[in-house]
This record gives sequence, C-alpha cells and structure tokens, in this order.
Amino acid sequence: MPREGSPPLIDEHDVTQPSSREAAAAAAFMTSVPVRARERRRAKATAALALLVLAVLGLASYEFVAKAGHTQRAASAPHPRVQGPMIPAGTPTAAVSPAAAGPATASPASTAPASTAPASTTAASTPPPRVLTVTSVAAFGPGGTADGNNPQNVAQAVAGDPAAPWYTDWYASPDFFDMAPGTGLLLDMGQTVTVTSVDVSLGGEPGASLQLRAGSEPALAALPTVAGVSGAGGTVQLRPSAPVRVRYVLIWFTTLPPDPAGTYQASVYQVTVHGRP
Repeated sequence: MPREGSPPLIDEHDVTQPSSREAAAAAAFMTSVPVRARERRRAKATAALALLVLAVLGLASYEFVAKAGHTQRAASAPHPRVQGPMIPAGTPTAAVSPAAAGPATASPASTAPASTAPASTTAASTPPPRVLTVTSVAAFGPGGTADGNNPQNVAQAVAGDPAAPWYTDWYASPDFFDMAPGTGLLLDMGQTVTVTSVDVSLGGEPGASLQLRAGSEPALAALPTVAGVSGAGGTVQLRPSAPVRVRYVLIWFTTLPPDPAGTYQASVYQVTVHGRP
C-alpha cells in the first residue's frame, strides 16, 4: 500500500529495490565466502605438507641415529683372539710344535690334506729296500765271462769268509800293466729287480778303484756305470744316484791295490745287493 504523503512511484521503488547499503553488504558477504573456503583449503594443504616434512625428517633422524649406534658398538666391541694351548712354566718355546700351537690363520696350503700329495702317496706305497738274493756269480773280463780271473773260486766272493776270498789275477802295475781295462764279478739276479745299493767287502790293502755297473744284458757295453769309488779298502757301499731296474750287476775293478808280494791284486769275500724285487 502506498505510503501517505509519498508519490506512488517512489513508494513502489522503495519497496521493491534494496538500499545501496544493503546491496553492498550482500556483495561483500558473497565475495568473502569463496575467499574463506580457499584459505581453509590452503591451510589444510599447508598442514598436510608440514606433517609430511616432519615425518620424513623423523625417519631420516631415526636412520642416522641407528647407524651411528651400530658403528659405535662395532668399534667398541673387543676383537676375537685365537687361544693357544696352555704351556707349563719353564717349557721351552721351541718344544711346542706348530700343530700343538694351533693355526693362527687358515691358508689354502694348510687346509689341503697331506695324503693327497703324490710324493707322500708314493713314499707310503713304496716298501723299504731289503737284501736281494743273487742267483749266480761269475768272473767277468773285458770279453765277458769267457776271460774272467779265477773263475773256479768265484763262489768265495759271496761266501762271507774273509780268510778265503776270491782273488783277481796279480799284475805288475795297478792298472793291469795296460793289458786290460779292468776285471770283476758279474752277479745275475735271475730277474729284473730294483737295485738301490751294493755293499762290497774287500780283503787286503786299500787302494782299489771299482765301479758299479748295471744293465739288462751280460755284456760290458750294455752295463753302464751307475756308481764308483777310488782308493777303497774294507767294506764299501756303491749307491746309484737313483734306484735302477736291472737284472745284471757288475763289480768292475779299474785299479788294483798292492799285495804283500809287491804286485797288485784285489780280493772280495762278500757282495750284498740291496733293493726291491
């Protein structure tokens, strides 16, 4: 209803149109609503980011402290020591063997079994030398058994009787007066054997030079020298530098010792062959 005293058009305008103050307040209210919403979202995002940063920093701090503590414990832990055996007082140090003292470190060489070494296996499986049986003995010269000295008494060379030895022929000079390169005794072992040494017992005066020759055939050229001695007297041992596998063994005189008659002559009363069958 139009107000009294007011023109009808003005009254209608006043009723239907808000005042400028009301419009401004409404506009201000509508503008502030989205601004506050954005600020709330921004605050929430900032808080979430801050929480994430704090979580990362806390995890990093925990890892750092844990590693530092582990390093400190490892550095302060005592080092293990190898305990050796108890040695009574007064015991010399040299009397304790390396095996009893215990290995300080394990090396590849010390861990390998000794039984696997080829040399140890060979030594363990090889029997020791023993006295071998001589099948036969013969006087032997440069031409073989046909021109040996005193063949009729050759068995006395291995009889072991110093009073009844085998003698060579006598000669006017120790080198057979250039009549022969030597003379000796041929031992037939009956089969191929391993010879490690030969003991020869000489009678008479010292001064003999003799060779140990060995081979598979009873011929001087087929019996190479494997050992020798000079100026010999009494019992001498002829030992090859390495064991030899042979059937025939030759005791070969190249120089004769002097005899009581002023000539030169050798005598043998025992020959012993050592080895393995």
